[in-house]
Amino acid sequence: MSNENTFFALADFLIPAYGKMPKFSDVCGYADVEKSLDFRTDLKPGFARGIAVDPASGAEACLESLNKEDGEAFSAITTIAIATYYMSPRVRELIGYPGQENVPYDSKATQIYLTDGSLGHVIARGRKYRPTPGL
Repeated sequence: MSNENTFFALADFLIPAYGKMPKFSDVCGYADVEKSLDFRTDLKPGFARGIAVDPASGAEACLESLNKEDGEAFSAITTIAIATYYMSPRVRELIGYPGQENVPYDSKATQIYLTDGSLGHVIARGRKYRPTPGL
């Protein structure tokens, strides 16, 4: 089995189809995975070790082994799988996430939570302070 196929087996185990949500390999290609790795170059060494596992024992056993023996590789595999999946246009559409938006912010304007009373319960309870032990 190629490293790409190994990753897809692991990713499909981590993110299976459920209800209206597709499994990982139904919405992501390896080019998408590589794009995620281009953003997280720090994960490349662990990712390479993670996809070099022998998948003969099954995805669950491989992931459990990675988690116990090489936490960095396990973290790289899971992080890239999750990030790639949730940046898929189809998945973003299904969960109603339009992507990052440019929301204007005026740092000089009085923020609404200061004037709409939503901090009233915090002000009403009074100051709370706990001293740091040993100081």
